[in-house]
Amino acid sequence: MEIAWEKVESQGQIDALCRIAEKVWHLTYDPLLPQGQVEYMLDKFQSDHAVKAQMKGQGYRYYLLLCGGEAAGFVGFSPRYEGREEMFLSKVYLLPEYRGMGAVKAAFALVEQETREERLSSIRLTVNKGNDHAVEVYKHYGFAVVDKVKSDIGGGYVMDDFIMVKELG
Repeated sequence: MEIAWEKVESQGQIDALCRIAEKVWHLTYDPLLPQGQVEYMLDKFQSDHAVKAQMKGQGYRYYLLLCGGEAAGFVGFSPRYEGREEMFLSKVYLLPEYRGMGAVKAAFALVEQETREERLSSIRLTVNKGNDHAVEVYKHYGFAVVDKVKSDIGGGYVMDDFIMVKELG
């Protein structure tokens, strides 16, 4: 199946991204997080208003992953996020029916290419400590756990994450 990337710029693309986020986040995080936290986080981080604010004010770039012309997932990243000389990989989400087709490999290739074009030498991400599958995927693609962090995200909720970094050679 043909894999392509489409830079998110239109309202329709943002709508597709938010629909994918809602489905994937519930599948991934409902078993890991307290009731209500997924909805809270979707509104805070992956809603229409949140995505637009990230793109406008935090330098985020979003790309929809198209498999056979269908929106199958997305990545979101920000160069020099919070003043760090690295790429912050904030989101890599793929609908389950498109897994195992090379899409994740394509996502990491895109982020690495953008990182190099920005003349940055590392990619940083955070991942929920309980998301064993994602941690293993990141390790497979060369990321290493460098720290852990608990972040109060408001609403009485906390994110308990590993910080992972990949150094580009």
